[in-house]
Amino acid sequence: MSKERILIVDDEKNIVSSLIGILSDEGYKVTATGDGVEALEIIHAHSPDLVLLDIWLPGMDGIEVLKTIKTYYPEIEVLIMSGHGTIDTAVKATRLGARDFVEKPFSMEQITLLIAEVLNNRHSSSTAGKSAYSSKKLPLCFESVLAVKKAVVAFSKNMKPVLLNGENGTGKEFIAQAIHRRSRKSNRSFVKIDCSLRQTWAIHSQLFQRPEQKLKSPGNSRRRGDEKVVYLSNIESLSKGMQEKLAEALQPNDARSADSNSKLIPARIFASSTVSLATSSAEGRFHSALLDVFKDSILFIPPLRDRAAIIPNLVKDYLKEIRRTRKTFVPKIDDDVMVVLCQHTWPGNVKELRCVLNKLVFASSSRKKITVRDVLPEIQRLQDEDESLQEMEPMREKQPDEKTARHFFVPGPGDNNGTRHSQRTLKRSVVLCGSSLHSGTKTGLILQPMPPGTGIVFGSISTGKTVPARLENVQSTDYSTCLQKDRISVGTIEHIMATLHMYRVTNLLIKIGDEAPVMDGSAKDFCDLIEDGGFEDQQGFYEEIVINKKYTFGNQDQGGPYISIEPSDNFRVSYHMEYPEPIGVQDYTYEFTGNESFKKEIAPARTFGFMGEVAQLAKMGYASGGKLDNFILLGDKKVLNTELRFKDEFPRHKILDILGDFYLLGKPIRGYIKACRSGHTQNIGLLQNIRDNLAHKD
Repeated sequence: MSKERILIVDDEKNIVSSLIGILSDEGYKVTATGDGVEALEIIHAHSPDLVLLDIWLPGMDGIEVLKTIKTYYPEIEVLIMSGHGTIDTAVKATRLGARDFVEKPFSMEQITLLIAEVLNNRHSSSTAGKSAYSSKKLPLCFESVLAVKKAVVAFSKNMKPVLLNGENGTGKEFIAQAIHRRSRKSNRSFVKIDCSLRQTWAIHSQLFQRPEQKLKSPGNSRRRGDEKVVYLSNIESLSKGMQEKLAEALQPNDARSADSNSKLIPARIFASSTVSLATSSAEGRFHSALLDVFKDSILFIPPLRDRAAIIPNLVKDYLKEIRRTRKTFVPKIDDDVMVVLCQHTWPGNVKELRCVLNKLVFASSSRKKITVRDVLPEIQRLQDEDESLQEMEPMREKQPDEKTARHFFVPGPGDNNGTRHSQRTLKRSVVLCGSSLHSGTKTGLILQPMPPGTGIVFGSISTGKTVPARLENVQSTDYSTCLQKDRISVGTIEHIMATLHMYRVTNLLIKIGDEAPVMDGSAKDFCDLIEDGGFEDQQGFYEEIVINKKYTFGNQDQGGPYISIEPSDNFRVSYHMEYPEPIGVQDYTYEFTGNESFKKEIAPARTFGFMGEVAQLAKMGYASGGKLDNFILLGDKKVLNTELRFKDEFPRHKILDILGDFYLLGKPIRGYIKACRSGHTQNIGLLQNIRDNLAHKD
């Protein structure tokens, strides 16, 4: 029997153990891992014949791993397996090159027969999935990309200085920021200094403490130094004296001379260069001691011409970014265009590629497709204007982008403006799996960091389409809040939105199925999830939405459900409920004093319902996923299935829903919310009143 290689990529140990045993008995050579990036390393070292790939993986989800495999190794067969799948996911996986999609739980007989069928037929179809623009040097290209990814992880584990070397436009600054985001001091600001443009005295003031600073307040100096990380681009342009002083300051404490007066301000130094510093050092043009400081942390970024196989993904991702950020139509790109783009040498690297794509989108906005006749003149024009393709650094650091900061702000009495805060995202991607409440299917979500100004965006794990978490995209408020835009809809978003609201996370992509996982019926797991991802404060700013008059929605005079918000010096929510026993009349007021107050008082409060309501919801197709461990079940004047976490857990949960719905305004709010027997419908109605009033004032 042939010894085909099979790689299992799944983090469910029981399934992996069973598969290894069965497939080994069948005569296959089996390797397994539960991590997407590690899977790519294994593929590069020992290319398998087939990969069994789970959708939900830590760090890098299965769809992204599939795309990477099919970009670099299109001949490898891939079977997607997941207990959280949908028809749309199966369709997307197949379009990306997966041979088939297997739902968990599956029988071992079923999976072994499918594997045998795929491997037996692979020779006849091995070339069918290859792209017309695939490179013959895929393994080399793959290795260079993987080396960069591994270096980002390795360099983020310490605070040593890092040197990035590569041509103009290869993304050195972006990679430095990626390392910084993963490091333990990622909350410090990232400051860029171009050594070829800034004067020596200005650079010196950013890097070194003045003598009087050290003498007067060393403690304050240290705190000041911790406030920033400095990225020195074109470090070879530093003066000889500055190079020597920086080399001395970057030496370990025990290696410095006793009379050293070179005290650094930054917490960490990143540096970049487009020239070979080893050659410059050998020729006496760069200080050898400074180069020696970086000897264990030098990362070479290969030019785009050596990574041609990634161009299709770069193109698709950047066009998606244009479509999302500019809210504009982006024409489809013909395969012939992609061939031309992959064959171009790109002397300006990624920066040049983006420049071409920007011009193509602008010039082709009235057409359905971008053709070869469109792209060739743009490439030729850029070649004729080579100087415009060089990496152009600004003469000063960019100021934070505040163009959206005041969109909803209305001054309140005695206020000049709202409190100004840094925008925030997560340091790294995190994954959470669970079941949906209303559909009952297994699902999950992946949280991915996003740049300033993005906002909270939900993205389909199966189609890649996105819907911003904004009020205008609310499609339904029947028993939960559901968003819809174009052909993507996502439901039961209120708990994850409440968590992001109270933790002040402003920019995030949430990859998801049709519905968010319910977990234990509360937001407790979402708090743990985003804390695990860590937080990164960004350069952009936002201002709170400050309420300056009272808004109401509902039938308060007639005794119906209603909700209101009025001016307040802080953010508070009061909820009054009148329900049958065992709830009765209950009240609770929550005052926001930080994310810890939310995590302690509100996040643990669970979804609840009466037995009769649950039965009716089931008939209507809702609450199919309600179980004894994710739902407080009420009946016969008592709680039937659990112990309450708070005596007033029910109004606390209603406040949780309010906090989630109110983040659909896009920014935290300052005001006092008072609600009585209200639900999602009243919450959204009040938000629409606020939005319409503020839009009218603008």
